[in-house]
Amino acid sequence: MPYQDIDEPVAETPSSPSPLEQWLHKVFIEDWSLKLLALTISLVLWVAVTGVNKPVTIRTGVPLNIIRPDDLEISNDPPKSIDVLLTGSQNRLERVNFLNLVATVNLSDFGAGERVMRLSQDSVDINLPGGVKIESFQPSTLTVRLEPRVERRLDVDVKLDGKPAEGYEIYEIQVSPSSIRVRGPASNVNSLLKAPTESISAAGRNETFTVPHVAIAITDQKVDVLDPVVDVTVVLVQRRPAEILK
Repeated sequence: MPYQDIDEPVAETPSSPSPLEQWLHKVFIEDWSLKLLALTISLVLWVAVTGVNKPVTIRTGVPLNIIRPDDLEISNDPPKSIDVLLTGSQNRLERVNFLNLVATVNLSDFGAGERVMRLSQDSVDINLPGGVKIESFQPSTLTVRLEPRVERRLDVDVKLDGKPAEGYEIYEIQVSPSSIRVRGPASNVNSLLKAPTESISAAGRNETFTVPHVAIAITDQKVDVLDPVVDVTVVLVQRRPAEILK
């Protein structure tokens, strides 16, 4: 009868891995190089995406448009543009068309006088894409002086350069029309005494001459010249011999 030595070890049959063990082996052991590559790519994409979405702040100059009441004029010189501090993701800021940005301030409900307005998101209108926020303005305040618009007639003052030819003199200057209309802020218009023309040369002239379409040369940019040109005739006469000898 065969027998077994009690000291001889009994061979154990290896047990099959459990489902959990099989899953862990598949996840962490099998194709680990491909999984490492996929993890690396995921990390790079995550860093790239978070970098694009990270808030960025930039400063840009924007033209300033002031809407005034119909019957008032701006008599001071507010800035032509303002600096705007914008915040948004890089992707959002790239959608901004900076060439078309305009900052509009509406003063149409204001009366005459000097007005100081604090610039804010509520008082300044700028067309920006969603996700882009206005942080601040520079300057932070805007001073505008509003005055009534007035219209006046001014006598034309012809400006002549040079002297006529020897023996001749200017007898008369005829202007058509003799006065012109101007319009603008009350203080600017009321400070004007006459409407000067551009210079007309009389150098060496020995006969009457006419210059058409002579421009009115009012340098105040706040004043609109409603009759911008005039016709000027310079009448020359020959001096008497006795006057020439003097």
